[in-house]
Amino acid sequence: MKWNTAIRKPFLMRVWENYPKTWKFIIDVGILVKYKTLNIKKLPKTLTLPSSTVLYIDSEENRGRALLISNGVTQKRLARFWSAAVKKMKPDLVIDVGVNYGECIFSIQYSPETRIIGVEANSRLLPFIEQSKEVHPNRSQIAIYNAIASDKDNEETVFFVDRHWSGTSSATYKPSHKLLEKVPVQSITIDTICSDQTYETVLFKVDVEGYEAFVLRGMTNLFKTSKSILGFIEFNSEYIEKLGINVDAFLLFLQTYFTIYVYKKDHSLVKADHYNHMDLKNLFGTDYIHTDFLLMSDESYIERMHLDKV
Repeated sequence: MKWNTAIRKPFLMRVWENYPKTWKFIIDVGILVKYKTLNIKKLPKTLTLPSSTVLYIDSEENRGRALLISNGVTQKRLARFWSAAVKKMKPDLVIDVGVNYGECIFSIQYSPETRIIGVEANSRLLPFIEQSKEVHPNRSQIAIYNAIASDKDNEETVFFVDRHWSGTSSATYKPSHKLLEKVPVQSITIDTICSDQTYETVLFKVDVEGYEAFVLRGMTNLFKTSKSILGFIEFNSEYIEKLGINVDAFLLFLQTYFTIYVYKKDHSLVKADHYNHMDLKNLFGTDYIHTDFLLMSDESYIERMHLDKV
């Protein structure tokens, strides 16, 4: 049986990669409609998120401009999940790997006891992230690392900065267009960052264009020592395979620590706890799978957060 699942390799994704000038034109049209100008100096440098927190963006960069158009919410299912998780879980530790401008990590206020960690490899985004941090109510609890989260510490890795669309900058994925900058970045494991103490409840998000397997392998001690863990990751079978990672091995790794839920197109969830790669292909009706996974060590959060499942 094939579900109407979410295959997130959309038409627009192919447009920005193969026709960056066309994509820029689409963004410009959105900016012009909303702000009645294309003058960079007249565009806002900040936007207010639904929670009333403030996000700084680069209005000259396409993803920053897309955030202006969408009022800071470009991933609705992530925004809904993150808000519900913070409110219901009340995590001791929050981790955002692949911060980008910070529309996830800065989207909500946290408990005064929560430790908040963000990891972003793209140094071009750091000035905007730091400005957003400084005006966030929990700023004293937030630590931002300019590094590549991985399964090894202190390795120099080439990071591809996509100057056209910052959201696809990656240590693994190289778009076909030429608006790229190669930057050496040091790696760090999340386990190393968190080695100074143990945690009861952990909430994390990992969105790093196919590098998720390496990030998660660098979190295994955290998985073993924490009482309750809830995670949101992007899953892209094509990127995973291009890294030489066996998809079945990756799924088995996830199943060692978590119950897996897969998002469908309507944003409801299907339990995929024992699925292998072929099961996912059958579920999606395609060889290429690009969606989001929820990872839960405690399945009760499905009900407590009022997340749909089938």
